[in-house]
Amino acid sequence: MAFTLGSGIGTAELQTRIDTLEEQAVGRRSFSAEDRAFLSDFYRTLATGAKLSILVRQTGGLMDHYLDGSGAEYRLAPEIFRDNTKVQAQLAVLRKRALGQPCAGVVRVASPTFYMPDASQVDSVFGLYHGNIVLTRRLNPSGQCVSRVRAEVPWNWPSYVSVKQKYGSPHAESFPLPNLKALALGKQNALFVDNGLGEYLVQLGLARSFLAFAEWDE
Repeated sequence: MAFTLGSGIGTAELQTRIDTLEEQAVGRRSFSAEDRAFLSDFYRTLATGAKLSILVRQTGGLMDHYLDGSGAEYRLAPEIFRDNTKVQAQLAVLRKRALGQPCAGVVRVASPTFYMPDASQVDSVFGLYHGNIVLTRRLNPSGQCVSRVRAEVPWNWPSYVSVKQKYGSPHAESFPLPNLKALALGKQNALFVDNGLGEYLVQLGLARSFLAFAEWDE
């Protein structure tokens, strides 16, 4: 599986298997022990491959934590948010709001929930979804006004039901997983997997949603 996912050789057969499981999930048909084992191996392989890479290492950690099924909060390194242009734009708005208030006590301002993935930070494209940021300003013991940022993103995959309600098709959020063949010969050689299948892991007892976050001082 790892060879196919990395090279693209054998993708057609793997795509057929994935498509079959997607239809089973949409129809809420039963999954055999073999089906469950396949899905567990497939997503674990994705997680391992991501962790071994440079650009999407944190996404691999998120996937592993999802599959571990504890549901505990997961701390990310700040870069996935801090080096993200879209997050920085929201943070700039919060800074202006906070600076308009005296720093005599605790000043806390929060963004609305927004779609966090941005090409400026590749790991965020695969690892983040909808989340928000909170900026807190307070006086430290020496009397200086200091700021701390907390970024949060619930790691809840969209379900087939929610995707169908939003777009009219349960398969509307189907994204390509790049491989060497796709990079050389085109996107049509990538493996396409529904977001809804990732959420269905929870329904099968193979994963559990959680809150991912990072904190840093400014």
